[in-house]
Amino acid sequence: MKEFEVRTIGSPEEIKGFLDYLEAAARARRDLETKYNFQTKIKDVEFAVDEEKAEALGVNLPVTNIEQAERLLQEGIITPKKFIEQDETVHEVMEFQPEPVGHSGFDNCVIHSLAQTNVGLFEVGRYPAVDLGTQTKAWQWFIHRKIES
Repeated sequence: MKEFEVRTIGSPEEIKGFLDYLEAAARARRDLETKYNFQTKIKDVEFAVDEEKAEALGVNLPVTNIEQAERLLQEGIITPKKFIEQDETVHEVMEFQPEPVGHSGFDNCVIHSLAQTNVGLFEVGRYPAVDLGTQTKAWQWFIHRKIES
């Protein structure tokens, strides 16, 4: 446990520093409460693979393109088990419905589905994108919005 330090503050700089600290703490709390009001990037998705289903359907893994991966997701051969956000927040996926609940983006390229995680129920989007660092295609996922806790 961190020791609690008690000291007197008196100078204007010390008072301003303390007020800045309180403001930052309040902002951090507010950010946690409103974090999912806006889209949140998922930097990594861990998948479970149904090996028996893949073998029965003659699927060769790993797949070589996003369209194949999307088909395997829709067929239940791969299922997301963990989402890791850009800020390292980890979501354990308890249930994922790959069927679209909506589309968005240019030419409806973004597919929206529902995911129940240990953090809540979310609308999750995914689309084929280009990784600007490597100039390669990437299957980009994001949390579109939180539906409930």
